[in-house]
Amino acid sequence: PVRAFLAIPIVLPARPALDALRGRLMDELPDVRWAPADSPHITLHFFGSISAEDSGRALHALRPVCAAHQPFVLCLNGLGAFPENNRPAVLWCGVNGDTEALRRLAQDTVTALRSAGFPTDERPYHPHCTLGRPRPSWPAACRSRWKELIASTTPVTPTFMADYAILYDSLSTSTGVRHLPRETLPFDA
Repeated sequence: PVRAFLAIPIVLPARPALDALRGRLMDELPDVRWAPADSPHITLHFFGSISAEDSGRALHALRPVCAAHQPFVLCLNGLGAFPENNRPAVLWCGVNGDTEALRRLAQDTVTALRSAGFPTDERPYHPHCTLGRPRPSWPAACRSRWKELIASTTPVTPTFMADYAILYDSLSTSTGVRHLPRETLPFDA
């Protein structure tokens, strides 16, 4: 089994602005495990551990869902954290643009996977691009700085076309987590 997730990649022309924001945050905020720089994305569904057989079943369920959706335009905008208290576990950049199309795609993904027998998340979908995860001992000064950045920074990337999703494998390596594309699922195919 391998950990896997379905996501929309952050692509050009948004990518350089996201990379610049990420670099600035890395300089300002220590003690964060930053998400892999080579695969920023907006998750549609996280599978957790999945076997090769289940991966094939998931792809069989997801291909027609993605093919039935039209491409849409997104951008990244705003900063936030989960949970929204003094001990954030995930630092993220928000999503703007045609978020209704994104939410419909996410809901259709959940419906198809549930029908195929996969467990799905019952929480409301909150589209975001994970930037990093603070270490448990994240200093109070860093938490304060993050709150300042949320209040004062409105990172906006150029818009980009969301016209496909990718099923990624998430692998832990000695140098950190790597997200390897397993299969691309085009929209409007």
